[in-house]
Amino acid sequence: MPNLVLVHWPERQALEDFNEIARRIEERAPEIGVLIAESKNDDPELAEKAAQKPTVVVSMMEIRRFRVQHGTIFEGKDLPKSVQYTRYRAAGIPVPDWEVITPDTRLDPKDWGPYVIVKPDLARKAAGIVIKKTGRVRFATPETYPEEHPGRTSPMIAQKFVYTGRWANHYRVTTLFGRTLFAVRCEADHGFRPLESRDGFAGAAGVGGAPVVSNKKTSHYTLAYDEDIIALGERAHSAFPELPLLGHDIVRDADTGELFVLESNTRGDVWLLSSGTGRSLQRANGFDLYSQFDALEVATEALIDKVRAVCGAES
Repeated sequence: MPNLVLVHWPERQALEDFNEIARRIEERAPEIGVLIAESKNDDPELAEKAAQKPTVVVSMMEIRRFRVQHGTIFEGKDLPKSVQYTRYRAAGIPVPDWEVITPDTRLDPKDWGPYVIVKPDLARKAAGIVIKKTGRVRFATPETYPEEHPGRTSPMIAQKFVYTGRWANHYRVTTLFGRTLFAVRCEADHGFRPLESRDGFAGAAGVGGAPVVSNKKTSHYTLAYDEDIIALGERAHSAFPELPLLGHDIVRDADTGELFVLESNTRGDVWLLSSGTGRSLQRANGFDLYSQFDALEVATEALIDKVRAVCGAES
């Protein structure tokens, strides 16, 4: 009888979610004992209990203090974009062409298009993302960036620009061990100037008021049910089998229909079912992430299957 230890982050997930998942697992798979730990707390008693049997530990985000004596651990971890892109390519996941900007970087518009996105390699950093004319992309030394710019501490990346339509938009598919908990579509506020074509930039800094990043405070979110988008999000998880919870940002080229994964939130702070950010998002946009695909049921099945796969428990 193996153990499953679910590591809880109070600020990021409601404890009630984990309690309900535990109840369902124990009802459906009585051979699995479920324990719930707090990420920031030592818990020698729980760790000792877990040590008595084969154990799988699942923490949506990186564990702070809690430790087990043995077992297989799955926990979130920040991965730089360049690492993500390399792993996508190895797994056959479509990702726009990219290159770390070095002193030797010279990009040809014939290969890259008239504009490219320049962004920091740091994970989860929307700050510092700009659109640039391809021929003007050059390496800059860290000290030349403003004080708070991510380029001071991270390499910068050039990536092919994917035109998603008049207003920038993307999809976020959130998966637990490759199974979709929920999916949303995010579109930039229509108060911005629309971008009429992929080369329609004009104005200061080459932006001209048309946003290239869609996840702003004024953006509009809707539930997404596109089967091809969801399937790609689930495939993208295969690039990170050691990470339990991922949020994949996916775009569709408005002209060709091609899909690309832009990046994944590998840190795991994407349990939008019950986090403060997630609750606000649901209230503001009038939808319920729990009920979209029955997220807690999906989580239950994913966790049961993972424990059985790791520990060889009989179904």
